[in-house]
Amino acid sequence: MKRKIALLMAIIMGVTMFLAACGGTKTSQDTSSGTTVSETGSSGSTSDGATDTKKADTPAKEPVVVKWATWENRIMAEEMAAKFNEKNPDIKVVIDDFGGWFGNEQLAKRAASGELPDVFNIENPVIPLQNKWLLDLKPFLDKETDKKFYQNFVDTGTFEGMVFMLPSYIYIHGILVNKSLLEANNIPVPDYGWTIDEFKNILIKTTKGQTMGINGIIDIVKHIPAQINDNLGWGCWDGSKYALGDEWKYAVDTAKELYDKKVAIWQLEEQFSNLPEQSEGADGESVQDKIKNMYKERFGEEDAYSVFLKGNVATWLEFSWGLSFDKNEKFGGFDWDFYPFPVKDKGDKSRPGLVCDSLAISAKAKDPEAAFRFIKYISFDPSSFDDRVEIMNNYNKEEAMKKYPEITEDRFPEFLTFSHVPAINDQAVRDKWCDLNNVKPGLREMVNNMGTGYIDGFKFVPDFDTAYHKTIEKAIKEEIFTGKKTAADLAAELEQKATEITQTAIANMKK
Repeated sequence: MKRKIALLMAIIMGVTMFLAACGGTKTSQDTSSGTTVSETGSSGSTSDGATDTKKADTPAKEPVVVKWATWENRIMAEEMAAKFNEKNPDIKVVIDDFGGWFGNEQLAKRAASGELPDVFNIENPVIPLQNKWLLDLKPFLDKETDKKFYQNFVDTGTFEGMVFMLPSYIYIHGILVNKSLLEANNIPVPDYGWTIDEFKNILIKTTKGQTMGINGIIDIVKHIPAQINDNLGWGCWDGSKYALGDEWKYAVDTAKELYDKKVAIWQLEEQFSNLPEQSEGADGESVQDKIKNMYKERFGEEDAYSVFLKGNVATWLEFSWGLSFDKNEKFGGFDWDFYPFPVKDKGDKSRPGLVCDSLAISAKAKDPEAAFRFIKYISFDPSSFDDRVEIMNNYNKEEAMKKYPEITEDRFPEFLTFSHVPAINDQAVRDKWCDLNNVKPGLREMVNNMGTGYIDGFKFVPDFDTAYHKTIEKAIKEEIFTGKKTAADLAAELEQKATEITQTAIANMKK
């Protein structure tokens, strides 16, 4: 009887296993990832149950190598690559070291020898696009479901409907305000929606005796038009031309008014601009010596920046990379904040002026998908923020030197910093970065408004330097500030000249 029962049980188990093998692991192919997924959600199994044997017999696939050339501090770059590799074992990011900063000239040499890195920083996309070095990133971005990037930066990196670069480091251009000096002169400290009239009032009232209103005024012409018209960018570039309309004329007239009031400390050096480098006198005093002596006699300091540090300049045009000035031994201890550029009408919202370092992928990258996964991590993946903070907090110079003996000692900093604004469009990341750096309220205001910002034309507009600095700005200094012409006189002519320069460069990119 026992033998019959045992035989019956064996038959039942055999039938059960047969049915399970035939119908219990129905599979479907996930074409997007190339993995086999069962109805129960498990992956990698097949109906014959032989997966484990196949895995044991098949050698592990080597990870895809992605070469990364970066302006990043070498040690931080190595550590960030290691963090990414840990999360993505199928990819191995390695540093392609140029020895520091590199530009289009160095990339051209690499391209000529067929050795472009897979992922690299670019100073300006014009030459890379002319030479077809760059991969279109739009197909990858279109697939993103959780879009943590800033669209204005993506738009900046777009040419002919294709996206060729993404931001990595971001810095903000704004105005340092010496609140202590304002209070000492009975000037109300403005809010972040301050107007151009309030701005002018501060500069004019604080320019007296041993105090000055600002370091320079020519740069405000780049920014005021963008505060009046949201369709204008840095230097009045609107995407197709330099729109030197009413907004530009107003900005130039404002700058001319302030120039005539001599509110800028750098105007004090203009008296020496036409002197030879070495004066013709028995003393042989150089121009630089004359400038130093001028500052000493009036302010007790040798240069304009030292006068600012002392607390004798009300406002100072600066980028967010320069906000650690209060750690300088010459800092006078005044209360300060970092302001956005002023607006024309009360109630308007200022748009931040932004500078960014960008990343691109080589058109000849061996594995574009792997390269994009990495560029996404560096550019707009929130997890990279936490990784960077962890690396910074755990950094020890001596330990790092032992870990990377192939790197020369001069490239190991005493400590790592995280001063650039992350390109990650995520409120939690913005808050954490501001808290980490203990930023002033004004900078926090601008960081939270980056989605409306406009980007430095030099970073993406073809031949911006020639069109704006060497054409428009040159005419402002030489023709308008000197009183020979007005903004209205020159607007149409300069718009045409500057636009032709950039449009010619764009046409050359399409060849």
